[in-house]
Amino acid sequence: HAGLVNEGWQYFDIMSRDYSITPRMEHYACMVDLLGRAGQLNEAYNFIQNMPLEPDAGVWGALLGACRKFHNNIKLGKCVQIAFLS
Repeated sequence: HAGLVNEGWQYFDIMSRDYSITPRMEHYACMVDLLGRAGQLNEAYNFIQNMPLEPDAGVWGALLGACRKFHNNIKLGKCVQIAFLS
């Protein structure tokens, strides 16, 4: 949570590329949380939209929490809430 977004992306990529580890939902939620805490809310939302898995409550919750707690982004928060509830 130190805002090391570039390093987070590198580790996420290395995990699958170099070690053939298929990312699990927890890995995706961690990346969304990292992006959200860094203020990269749109990037986090796009990341969710491009996930090969159906995002779960943990993934949506990480983004919704960042919208509310860290950046007060009501507009994106409402979009996330609608997507999560559908």
